[in-house]
Amino acid sequence: MTGAAHGLAARIPLAGGSGHLRLRPTPQAAAAPFPAWRSAVTVHTLEGSAALEWLENRWPALYEADPMATPFTSPGWLLGWARQLPAAATVLLLLAVGPAGVSAGLALLREDGDAGTELRALSPYCEYVTPVGPGAQDMRTADALASRLAECVQAGALVTLANVPAGSPLATALRTQDDWQHTLSRTAAVPLPLDLCALPKSARRQHLRREQALAAAAGTVTFHRTRTAAELLAALPALETLHTAQRGTATHSPVPGAWAKALGPCADGAFIAEARIDGAVMAAQLCLQRGRRCYSVLPAMDPARSHLSPGHALLRWLTHDLAVDGITCLDLGPTRETAGQLHYKAQYGPVWNVNASFTAGRNVPGPSLTRTSLAKGSAA
Repeated sequence: MTGAAHGLAARIPLAGGSGHLRLRPTPQAAAAPFPAWRSAVTVHTLEGSAALEWLENRWPALYEADPMATPFTSPGWLLGWARQLPAAATVLLLLAVGPAGVSAGLALLREDGDAGTELRALSPYCEYVTPVGPGAQDMRTADALASRLAECVQAGALVTLANVPAGSPLATALRTQDDWQHTLSRTAAVPLPLDLCALPKSARRQHLRREQALAAAAGTVTFHRTRTAAELLAALPALETLHTAQRGTATHSPVPGAWAKALGPCADGAFIAEARIDGAVMAAQLCLQRGRRCYSVLPAMDPARSHLSPGHALLRWLTHDLAVDGITCLDLGPTRETAGQLHYKAQYGPVWNVNASFTAGRNVPGPSLTRTSLAKGSAA
C-alpha cells in the first residue's frame, strides 16, 4: 500500500452544516484496558458459507466477551439478516487477530453489481456500527480494521459505514485515513426511570395536554408489551402495517416476511410495545434489548389518530414499564436534524451523542478484492 492509502497525514474535516456537533470519546472507550498482547494486529477475512459458519459458531463468544456490544451486532440479529441476502451479496467478516487469537470482528456484506463492489453493514437496520469482541475498544484493532477497509477502497470497492459512534476508536481511525468523507448525526438515549418533574415546564405542559386529550377520547386505551417469541411475531404484522401507513410505500422496506425471518433467531432479545384504543393498535414500537439497555428500532403510529399523539402516549407508558423491569436506558437512536425530530425526543430529557457515517471509494468496476481465508485453528 502507498503512504496515502494509510491516510496517516490527513484528517477529514467536519461535514458542512454539522460543525456544531462535537466529537468526544465515550467514557467507556477511554477507560477500556488494552489486551495483554502488544504486537501488531492483523486482519483476516472470511466470506460466504465460511463466514456464515463462523458467525453462527464463533461470533457468540466475541459478543459475550464485549460488554459494550449492542444488539445490532448480536449473532442472532446478524444471522437473521445474513440468511436473507440476495444472490449478488455475501457475508464478509473482518477479523482482527493477535497472538491470543481473534480479538474483534466487524460484520459486513459485500455486494457485486454491474457498477462494481460495495461493502456496507451486514444488517440493513443497524443504528450503531461497531467491531465486536474483547479488543473492540483497542485503538490498534481499529487502526488495523481501517487499514483493511482502505485496501478494499484501493481495490475498487465503494465502502459505506453508516452510524459509527463518532467517539469510538473505529471512527477515530477512519477519520485519519485519506479519502474518507463523513457526515454527523445526533443520537438520543433516555435515562430511566424518566423523571417528568425534572423536564422543562414547557415539556411537562405538553405531556399533560396530551394525556388530557387521550383521556377525553372515546374508547378504552391500553398498553401491552410482548413477553414471548410467539407474542412478538403475532404483533409484527400490525406494526408493519402502521409503518407503511405512516411512511408511505415509497419508503424503503424489506420484502414481505423479512422482519419475521430476521427476528426469529433473536426473538428472546426483542419485544414490541403497543398502545391500543378499543383493541385497535394506534402506535407500536419494536425494540431490541441487551442487559439493562433497550434500543428502539422500528416505531410507527396510526396517522389517522395523530390528534391523540399516540407515539408520545406509547413512549410515556414504555419508559415507565421498562423502568419497573429494571431497564436503565431507552436508546432512541439516530435523529434527523429537523426541528420536529429534535423537539420530539428532547421532551424526554435524553442524553445526546453523535454518530458518524463514512463513505470512501467510487462504485466503479475494479480489480477483485483480495480474499484472505482464515483457518479455523488460527481463530482460537
